[in-house]
Amino acid sequence: MHTRIAAAAMAAALAFGAVACSSGDTKADPAACKAAMKKQFDEAMKKGGDAAAADERPEACEGIDDKTAQRFAKELMGDAMDDAMKSAVPDIDPDDVTASPPGTDDIQESLDAIESDLDDALDEAGITPSP
Repeated sequence: MHTRIAAAAMAAALAFGAVACSSGDTKADPAACKAAMKKQFDEAMKKGGDAAAADERPEACEGIDDKTAQRFAKELMGDAMDDAMKSAVPDIDPDDVTASPPGTDDIQESLDAIESDLDDALDEAGITPSP
């Protein structure tokens, strides 16, 4: 899990690096920009520690202001972190109880085994228990 989180953090840094490099004065398609950033982010995630910092924004982001691009980068990072956490923690259904509590026979068997182990340990130590 630590590897996934570290990779996500690195990929976010790559995205933020690309975001901070440009400002836009023309109108662009925000949905296309976010999709291009996600593609760039996913490629960086696949490369992990071997990913190089992005020098430029994706072409689809030309004309998107820095604040919007930074918001997209934060959203992508948040989604990646959520995915990493979900994959690290198994889904547990609290209503699906497959284990049953031990019966009295199981408990008595465990107590007998403990008593036997204790008696053996006392014998090895040369200790005679008092009645």
